[in-house]
Amino acid sequence: MKSLLFLSLFISLKAIASLSSPFPSSVEGLSIKNSHQVSHNIYRGMNPLGKIDELINFDITDIIIFKNQTRTEIDDQYLEMENKSAQMMSLQVDFLWHKYPSYKVACEQTLQALTLMREVNEDSNRKLFFHCTVGEDRTGHLAGLWRMLSQGWSMRKAFYNEMCENGYANGNPQKPDYVVGEIRKDLTPLFMYMAQKIESGELSLGVLSKATCQDEIPAQKILRCKSSSRYSSDSE
Repeated sequence: MKSLLFLSLFISLKAIASLSSPFPSSVEGLSIKNSHQVSHNIYRGMNPLGKIDELINFDITDIIIFKNQTRTEIDDQYLEMENKSAQMMSLQVDFLWHKYPSYKVACEQTLQALTLMREVNEDSNRKLFFHCTVGEDRTGHLAGLWRMLSQGWSMRKAFYNEMCENGYANGNPQKPDYVVGEIRKDLTPLFMYMAQKIESGELSLGVLSKATCQDEIPAQKILRCKSSSRYSSDSE
């Protein structure tokens, strides 16, 4: 029985490693998959490794790497940026996609990224690109909260129109069930907790206080995606 469980986990993790977003870019000038504009000078997408030239040519000045390193991918990205003489300011937030040290840590890391997004948003001379690995779950979490903070979207609109539509959880039907289950267990409750803080006024563009973060968050009914209406099996 144990050997079967380990084999199942190995297969799931192998699938995660090879996962690539099926969603094309909607941004002219960027072929990085799942790239989308979320406000006037802020863009989201998947890992741009191998395509740093595109970000340079697109006049990106700031980049947020919203993920932990699992192999050498972050080091490789920094090396590519160095080799391309990219003048981008970078922030790497060691954000896990599940199994957080605590919700407080994950919340504070999210606020760290949102604070830089706010700073860039207020500067017409800067342009920011943020990403995780595939650009769907952790990136979607940030994008949904940003839509709420900067554009007044409701939690449900941000979840369904920004996150699910761009592959969050099972919004991408190619995503392994194991990953979807872990996202629903850990990341979606964090998103909903922070989204509710925005809707209550405790969090806003002017107030991104870590005092709102807690080790434990209330249990609640979790929002669930359906497959994105933008998805098709031949979208690649």
